[in-house]
Amino acid sequence: MPDVSQESPLTMEQMLQTIRTGLPKTLVPKNITVVGAGISGLVTASLLKEAGHNVTILEANNRVGGRIFTNRSSFYSGQYVELGAMRIPSIHLLVLEYIKKFNLPIEEFINSTPNDIIYVNGVRTIQSIYEENPDLLEFPTTQNEKGKTADALAKYAMEPVTSFIEKNPKQNWDIIIKEFDRYSMEYYLKYNPFGRRLSVGAIDMIKVMLGLEGFPELSFTALLREVMILFTEGLKFYEIKGGNDQLPASFLPQLSENLYFNQKMRRIEQTDSQVTIHTIDTNTSQRYTTTSDLAIITIPFSLLNFVEVTPHDLFSYNKYKAIRQLHYVASTKIALQFRTRFWEKEGFVGGKMISDLPVRYAYFPSQSVGTESPGVILASYTWEDNATLWDSLTEQEKIADSLENLAYIYGPKIYDEYLTGTSFSWAENPFSGGAFAIFKPDQQTEIAPYIQTPQGSVHFAGDHTSTTPGWIQGAIESGIRVAYEVNDLPKLSDSHETENEAK
Repeated sequence: MPDVSQESPLTMEQMLQTIRTGLPKTLVPKNITVVGAGISGLVTASLLKEAGHNVTILEANNRVGGRIFTNRSSFYSGQYVELGAMRIPSIHLLVLEYIKKFNLPIEEFINSTPNDIIYVNGVRTIQSIYEENPDLLEFPTTQNEKGKTADALAKYAMEPVTSFIEKNPKQNWDIIIKEFDRYSMEYYLKYNPFGRRLSVGAIDMIKVMLGLEGFPELSFTALLREVMILFTEGLKFYEIKGGNDQLPASFLPQLSENLYFNQKMRRIEQTDSQVTIHTIDTNTSQRYTTTSDLAIITIPFSLLNFVEVTPHDLFSYNKYKAIRQLHYVASTKIALQFRTRFWEKEGFVGGKMISDLPVRYAYFPSQSVGTESPGVILASYTWEDNATLWDSLTEQEKIADSLENLAYIYGPKIYDEYLTGTSFSWAENPFSGGAFAIFKPDQQTEIAPYIQTPQGSVHFAGDHTSTTPGWIQGAIESGIRVAYEVNDLPKLSDSHETENEAK
């Protein structure tokens, strides 16, 4: 199989139609092993099973969903927090189509409000006041940068690139990547090639206010994709009412008989005609093998590093390089439950807090607004260097320090209101090895073309293989793409049974 880029030729409308009506019935039914029961693995398995294939899903965890992870067990009164994917942009049509397919209720995720709290450089204010007078945060900006918000400064610096992309996204993104892949975000802002250079003070404000402080050394073009999503005119966010884990759970009626939990992949072995996945039971340490005509690997490359490949040359030099080098972002969340929704009584309904305190970003719940029930605040949402600060602390220390940070905003009453709390690090999670993939400079040129390419009878999906990494949309896109990729491939084996002892 040639080791070249395999970007999906499918249009958005074709993918939406596939969700509605499925793949064409296969002309070549095969035994297919899907490794990973995150949303990409579930989408892939669902489409292929409907198309007539015999599908086996191996999942190392004891639940489906991957990085869609709703935590209910840590809180009282049936409340919860999204430790993983927590919001669905209104432009992510594939996610919304599956939500519609499964008839799941949604509500708006209130991502920001004019009353968003800001606590930066010792100054406490709210978003609407900051927008009227950005200089009150006392960042050392230059005279021509005075009076401009972080959003305005970022848009000014990036406008030559974003306006060029918007003229012809399909063609011009490739041109921008070729020209600017070597730039980090900080380098682009500091040494802007279009003469729109920003001062260190302005860049500092952008880092703090836009949540980029953990990312400055990462790829400009990769982060630009994220920023362009957030700057979309009229953008709204949604969440599934009752918890986002209802989306992966909706696949279970169809796929539960095909699904094997606690199966951690240790080796991929290919013969001339078949692929065998070697797994170990994470509870019993018993070893299993699953042999099929082809395998689809959806787990993060951070975990694939620990999987043996036999024969070694089944994977190309560039595939191994992509597995070793693809950068996964650390991310840590700390959630605290309080007796009352005291913040709502002060006019803060949904939205967030932005600070330069260690908690960095906090989000107020959009669920059960206006009720007398307790409430769960996502007290800290951090990435990269900002996340690893927290990862060095114990659970008790994380909770204590995040409470202390919130006390800067609300005073000592925060301690009287506190009920319970929890934290979760995606970098320390053995089933993810990080929160999501974002390229470093030069990686889109050097390794991106090889991330999704098949190797022998081994194929690849997952949000890291998509055009929208780090989002549910990307995971679904990759699942649809790889399902088409394998649906009518010729079967190299005469075998009509999948060997699997791991029930």
